[in-house]
Amino acid sequence: MKVRIKIFAALAILLAGAIVFSPLLAALGGTGLDARHLADAFGSAPRPLVRSIGMAFISGLVSLLWGVPFALLVDRSSPALRRILWSLGLMVLMVPPYIVAEAWIVLLGPVGKISRSLAVLFGLGPHTTDPIELARFSVPGLVFTWPTVGIIMGGCLFPIVALSVASAYRRTDHRVFESARLAQGRRGVFQVAVRILIAPSIGAALLVFAATLTEFAVPQLLRVRTLGELIYEQIQNGDLAAAAALGLSMLPLVVIAGAVGVVVLLRSRSASMAGLEGEVPKFTGATAGPPGQLAACVMAVAAITTALILPIISLTWLTVTAKLPQASSTGMHKLLRASGFFDSLKGAWDLAQNDAIRTVILAGVAALLAVALAVVMARIASSAGWGSSLGALGAGLAVPAPVIGLGLIALWDHGAAAAIYESLVIVLLAWFARFFPLVVFLVQAALARVPRELENAAALAGRGPVERIFTVTLRGAAPGLVAAWLVMYVLSATEFSTTVLITPPGQPLIAPSVVNLMRRGQDPEIAACQFLLLAVVATPLFVIAGTWLARRAFR
Repeated sequence: MKVRIKIFAALAILLAGAIVFSPLLAALGGTGLDARHLADAFGSAPRPLVRSIGMAFISGLVSLLWGVPFALLVDRSSPALRRILWSLGLMVLMVPPYIVAEAWIVLLGPVGKISRSLAVLFGLGPHTTDPIELARFSVPGLVFTWPTVGIIMGGCLFPIVALSVASAYRRTDHRVFESARLAQGRRGVFQVAVRILIAPSIGAALLVFAATLTEFAVPQLLRVRTLGELIYEQIQNGDLAAAAALGLSMLPLVVIAGAVGVVVLLRSRSASMAGLEGEVPKFTGATAGPPGQLAACVMAVAAITTALILPIISLTWLTVTAKLPQASSTGMHKLLRASGFFDSLKGAWDLAQNDAIRTVILAGVAALLAVALAVVMARIASSAGWGSSLGALGAGLAVPAPVIGLGLIALWDHGAAAAIYESLVIVLLAWFARFFPLVVFLVQAALARVPRELENAAALAGRGPVERIFTVTLRGAAPGLVAAWLVMYVLSATEFSTTVLITPPGQPLIAPSVVNLMRRGQDPEIAACQFLLLAVVATPLFVIAGTWLARRAFR
């Protein structure tokens, strides 16, 4: 029996490895890559690569500056306030970074809604009262730079650092801080906190660094030429070998940063008392007083401003002003805007309704299949004693999105395999290659929270293996499984970098369609496109919330 379980576990792990790593292997071995392409790539890549590294470094730094104080201040607040502030912080992860980039352009671009007022406030505006000169004045294009890309990505991904720091902080016995305070005062508390939290902070920041290196949509919207854009250009030109060579120059950085980040996060558990006590320590210390609560609120507002408050302001501003007639020029002859926000929303829906419906269904199916496959894999691997081996799938998260798209093209765009390449199955494969390892980790964590003693008790009560899984294991792990489903759904529905490369003709999905509409649209059209995409993201949240409220009402 044990031999059979190990065989099934080996097959499951090999299947998962094939799903995650086959695009990378195909990109490196199936594109005709040779030494000449590598030499050409390394000759043309230095400046875009340096720019990509610079924006990734700023992103990691920004995520540290926002994530660490957010986690520490919010976790020391009262339980009710902590739930509210953490909900706001996690909502940042629900907003696609390219939506945030568009909000920055609308508000802070050269002709942004508030950029002129800020320029005048800081003494950078035009020193004249001439209405013509005022109308011609535009703020320097600081938004369209690679540092801004780093700031936006760091603001969008800071919850990763915050979650890592909060996890380490909660695992730590707070009597350590109290002892340090009694011995050396605030200096001692600071030294202990640095020793405990430095590893999870740096590890999570390295993951943010790796994720930013592979970002394509935000640099494209902000007109920043990065290595990812060069890869896309080569793919569009049909030179897959050159694209693979450029991807190879990016791959070591992403893999090293991601691997070091994961290793540091795993090793950071030794900094807490959890390894000695076997569970979360019971002593957590007192919550902060009113000044601490106020500091937590201020920090939370500051942290979510980049990626949540500014997009909300942008959408609200565009929605309100789109209802008003707007003159295109000064003087006696004025051209009024023909359509307002609701007309634009209707037009965007007419253009992309099939794309939205297709995305909701496909992302929902992808999330369901991913969670189901992850549950089976985690159970089989755990029964065989190989649960830790699934951690190797984490390396797949470091594969850049352009490389995944390139590998899928090389793997499926020929012969009999073209039937898959020309269908939406290729999109499912892309989403699995990018996000399946994350689902596996979340499912493993959810299943680990269900004590095996409950299954043993069910077995003693006469329930069979299948019945035990459905009535005990899956029921106990349901909240974590729902979270894994939501993560896969949101990431898939908003994925742009790979989807734009391999989406079959005539079957577009919402993320590429909305980004293209935003490039061509005016103010109300931009708002309408953003609302359309956010509605797709929020659809399952409304369904889950409605189901939860209905169950509470009928209890």
